[in-house]
Amino acid sequence: MVKLKSIGLFAVSFLTGIMTSRKLRENDMPEQPENPLFFVGTWNYRTNDSNRIHTVEIRPNFDLLLDDHLIKAKVENWDKYTISFLDSYGYHIRIKANDDRPVSIYDETENATYPILRGSYKITK
Repeated sequence: MVKLKSIGLFAVSFLTGIMTSRKLRENDMPEQPENPLFFVGTWNYRTNDSNRIHTVEIRPNFDLLLDDHLIKAKVENWDKYTISFLDSYGYHIRIKANDDRPVSIYDETENATYPILRGSYKITK
């Protein structure tokens, strides 16, 4: 009788563990990222060294343009707040956003982050 009770207790514990584990895994699943089209648009940033204003454009097909010149780059990854491009030379260009709009551009070739100028953001259709 004691042996049967122990087996029953073990079985219930085992099943409870499996169910709890499965539920935790489902809760740990990351949220699906927002639509990457959120990053489509045109905006300006100012470089620190030359104080020159540059224009960056991401088109709906994810072409990346810098000062109206096409940059050979592909989207490497993206999530709700960041889109990362990898150019043909192996350098990254990352655009970070808040809940409303893109807010900064990181250029790995310069190892610098530039804030996007407020009021310059334009959605490209």
